[in-house]
Amino acid sequence: MANSIEITGKTIDNALEKALKDLRARKDEVDIEVLSESHSGLLGIFGGKMVRIRVTRKTGKSAAGGDEGADVIQSVIGEVLGFMGVAYTLTIEESEDTTFVNINSDGLDGLLIGRRGETLASIQHVVNRIFTKRTGRHSKITVDVGGYVRRKHRLLVEKAQKLAERVSKTQKEYDFEPLKASERRIIHLAVADFDDVTTYTIGDGLLRKVVISPKTSATEDLPRD
Repeated sequence: MANSIEITGKTIDNALEKALKDLRARKDEVDIEVLSESHSGLLGIFGGKMVRIRVTRKTGKSAAGGDEGADVIQSVIGEVLGFMGVAYTLTIEESEDTTFVNINSDGLDGLLIGRRGETLASIQHVVNRIFTKRTGRHSKITVDVGGYVRRKHRLLVEKAQKLAERVSKTQKEYDFEPLKASERRIIHLAVADFDDVTTYTIGDGLLRKVVISPKTSATEDLPRD
């Protein structure tokens, strides 16, 4: 469950009301910080000034290094999106191996995601680089917009498992299209529980892809990265 949220609104009360609803918390259960800067619309296109606040559960911690890490993440994303003057909600959650950040904007999710997720991938890269530079700590931060990444990952898991079943029946390999490292890892994990099917990777750089294959002695030591 999210423990911290950065949100914009026309007034502090308006923003706080939305934040408490998203966090499912009462006012006495959170700390409220009114951020010093506010942003006007980009070239006047996206509207006027908005107040921005940060609301954090009093006992909440972030996987990126406690409240301090969450503050850095929120600050970096605020700077990146602030140039656009976009009203947005930001939630931070802990998962097994990443700090998961989800951005919900007011009707501009498509702009932040970009073609095939390219803009979102750039935002994530910038956030990770600046976080490491400012804190001296390396922490995997996954940035999502409107649940786009989670939906994509869920569909990838479903596809991998269906194809693994097909490979099991036909005993014929299946090659995925080239994928990012994070997406390759999802496929490896999705197929890991199949007894007679395995995965390995082929190719280099941007052309690296996953192969789902019948499990044999010849595939045991092949790379899976």
